[in-house]
Amino acid sequence: MSTATYDLDMQKMFAAVSDLYARYWGDYFHFAIFENEVQPWEQALENTHRAYMNALKIEQARRVLDIACGRGGFARLMAENTPGEVLGIDISESQLSHARRLERHNLGFRRHDAMKIDALEQTFDAVSFLDAACYLPDKPLAMRRIRHVMEPGARLLLVDWCRRERLSAVQQDLVLAPFMKYWGVPYLETRARYERLFSRSGYRLLEVDDLNDRVAPNWELGYQRALRALDELSARDLPKLIWNGMRLGREGIELIKDQFPAAVYIKVGFDIGFLRYVYFLVQAA
Repeated sequence: MSTATYDLDMQKMFAAVSDLYARYWGDYFHFAIFENEVQPWEQALENTHRAYMNALKIEQARRVLDIACGRGGFARLMAENTPGEVLGIDISESQLSHARRLERHNLGFRRHDAMKIDALEQTFDAVSFLDAACYLPDKPLAMRRIRHVMEPGARLLLVDWCRRERLSAVQQDLVLAPFMKYWGVPYLETRARYERLFSRSGYRLLEVDDLNDRVAPNWELGYQRALRALDELSARDLPKLIWNGMRLGREGIELIKDQFPAAVYIKVGFDIGFLRYVYFLVQAA
């Protein structure tokens, strides 16, 4: 995916795959953090959301921004737990077509590119960015621009897929490159590079945590749901999954099909430790 076509590529991909994800994964595309291997997924996800909102001090927030809000589930939860206003933004109209159904007096949604976030001309005292920064074609620029829309002392919670430090070119080509191609991910940062980005962009690092061990049960859940999808889906089903607001035709069907080999490669990347699921909590200096 090139920087020049990033907006259109993201629009196409999520127009093709978001209903597939929702059917087999639900309205939350981020991972649940588990306390132990036997904890039910629903409870783990509820606890994860509560921990995220506590980290952002949502109850005290006046203006909250949810970047890459997807179908709006987490933005809705934040709006239910703050007297302030919550704005969810996403680059994908197909995702927003679902999110807008959740709008209420203190919750709104808008199509907006995270790479142009400074054009919002608003400031916020809490910002969430879950499982989507990996798609950005220029992460250093995005982090600087996000800082511009944050009040002094505002908190940013970023949870993202990173690559392990010091991977060889061969390791990246064999494991990471295939799923990145299928998912439209231009490149992955490392944990250390993110920490340096935050330091150079006007943030103070409050907390960082590699969550790989605590999100492991999601993989078995996802694997079982992928098997179910393979068993249930037919050639007639695939066109019905594509958002009808964007004419994709055969390209959309191929994008859906790409999700299955991508899932295999990303699971390999996780199992071998090349992929890291990392939590960053930072504050605008």
